[in-house]
Amino acid sequence: MKKHILLSGAGIAGLTAANFLAKQGHNVTVIDRSPSFSKAGFLISLKSFGVKIMDELGLTQNLQAESSPSETVHFVETNEEIIQSIDYDKMHTNIERSVLISRGGLHHVLYEAVKNDVNVLFDTTISQLEEKSDMTKVTLSNGNSIHVDLVVVSEGLRSSTRERYFTNYQLEDFNTLYVGGKLKQNHEKQVGVFKVYIDVNRSLHIYPIAADEIAIQCYIRSSEDIGYIKNNASSILKDSFGDYNPEVKQLLQNLLDDGLFFMDKMGMVNAPNLHNGRLVLLGDAGYCPTALSGMGASLSIYGAKALAHLIAEYPDDILTACDSYNTLMQPIVEKFRTNAKNNAASFLPKSEADLEKFVKGFRAANDKAVQKIMTEPIVLTKDQENFIRN
Repeated sequence: MKKHILLSGAGIAGLTAANFLAKQGHNVTVIDRSPSFSKAGFLISLKSFGVKIMDELGLTQNLQAESSPSETVHFVETNEEIIQSIDYDKMHTNIERSVLISRGGLHHVLYEAVKNDVNVLFDTTISQLEEKSDMTKVTLSNGNSIHVDLVVVSEGLRSSTRERYFTNYQLEDFNTLYVGGKLKQNHEKQVGVFKVYIDVNRSLHIYPIAADEIAIQCYIRSSEDIGYIKNNASSILKDSFGDYNPEVKQLLQNLLDDGLFFMDKMGMVNAPNLHNGRLVLLGDAGYCPTALSGMGASLSIYGAKALAHLIAEYPDDILTACDSYNTLMQPIVEKFRTNAKNNAASFLPKSEADLEKFVKGFRAANDKAVQKIMTEPIVLTKDQENFIRN
């Protein structure tokens, strides 16, 4: 039996779910608070099963067209001494090749693929939910009401709907800032060859993604509250790397003067139950693993496919489908939360002693060991890929 499904939040998770649900023939309504979509957005890396699922949707060619070259990444100390260099082709010998793409580029690919098959309402949010015996009445911010079989909340880390209708979740402060930036600037760096500075309580990632464009990411440990961070983003970024070499400092100054950058405090969502009746959490709204997991986009894409798969498996029992989705996702979510914490401990050391230990161990690792370090944490079991619950 085909359902009427409302997706609140048209990010990567919501649009992936829309693609799968529309292919199943469901009546899909997508709402988003934005007045329109653009291709703006900072860099993400789509990895492992996330790439495979995009291929299943027939979107690989579109994805590659929006992607940026990625050949080699050099992990370095602040004195420019190389800790470890990784060749992307070698690293992905046994798994899908990662795709470096802007969040806006990935979003554009997903939206273009589904925009004619679903009803998209911009500048619209959920005002009120009223659960009936066999459906949910949703009052929208535009004053209209609709009756749906399922409400999928894919509103991101700070979801207002989750905050109103779920009481058993925790938004864990990761005490780390994330900075994403883009700078249009001619440069002499080799496109596709990246540099990552590893330092105590901070790391800086420089990505030449085109002959006239550099993407920048930073992670900075901080216990400051979000209000202070938003009001002092420029000075925080500048001061955090004030003792780096002149080239790096000039690059960051150029970013502040002429580029686009975004700073936020990372949070990790812990939700022991991903659904409340006919209301289900998807993507960062339910299980944000933070950017330090390296798998936020892929996990959202997997969760979207899993939810659609289970709705198809239980066509006459939406609540059992949601229960099964929760059972499937919890151990996977825990895996990537743990990965994020491990990555923070390794790639964002808290002390000089921790930094020295990491540098010594990572520098000594051979190709096989490096491949294991970088790829083992990002794969799923065959059962998980096939949505088999334990």
